[in-house]
Amino acid sequence: MRKICIANQKGGVGKTTTALCIADALIHSNYKVLFLDLDPQCNSTTSYKAMIDDFETIYDVMNGKCGLLDAVQHTEFGDIVAGDPLLVEDENKFLTKIGGYNIIKNVLKNAETEDYDFCIMDTPPNLGIYMYNALTAADEVLIPIKAEKFAIDGLTKLLSTIREIIDNTNPELKISGVLLTCYDRRNKMDNDTWLTLPEIGEKMDFYIFKNPVRICQAVKQCQALEMSLYEYAGDSNAAEDYINITKQLLNNN
Repeated sequence: MRKICIANQKGGVGKTTTALCIADALIHSNYKVLFLDLDPQCNSTTSYKAMIDDFETIYDVMNGKCGLLDAVQHTEFGDIVAGDPLLVEDENKFLTKIGGYNIIKNVLKNAETEDYDFCIMDTPPNLGIYMYNALTAADEVLIPIKAEKFAIDGLTKLLSTIREIIDNTNPELKISGVLLTCYDRRNKMDNDTWLTLPEIGEKMDFYIFKNPVRICQAVKQCQALEMSLYEYAGDSNAAEDYINITKQLLNNN
């Protein structure tokens, strides 16, 4: 099972959208995908139409109340372990726990017998225990960014954290690449960012995906309707872009 963490400590960069659309693209390419929602905001869980109340969630898994596979919900969108707002309450407990960074890694290891091809992990927009858990468990991390000054500046901090994870808890972790999202070719800053990203990537030693994800209303519409992008608007710009991103992920294995 190939484990991919979608991460950025800055909100509003298309992180959850990217996680959902890559999982969706893989499912529509006939791969079996397990989605983990590690974000207490639970937006991915909502998109999957998964349940939180009276169901086991990632919170229960991390607290040892059930196994990972016991918490999997089989929805019309795909298989997911739901997020949980209760994660906020236990963040400090996990942070101070011996082996606290390795909880997700260990529960995934115990679930390797299940026939999943991919595990996609959505993470919170902060450099906290849940992102550290995902990075420690992952084979690779994909970083979505927007063409904003602070998003580019924040990339340096995230890369520093990723290198700390590599040095201390997950030496096998690699960076799948940096993905420019919400790209509008009519916007000068978007174009300037897209043109300069390859130089930044070469200097900082990370891959830049060969195409950005174009801004697309169909993404917001399908999320509002809680529908798969590829069922709602499979011919949209975003659907095409995420298919191309997914092909690059598959080719870069």
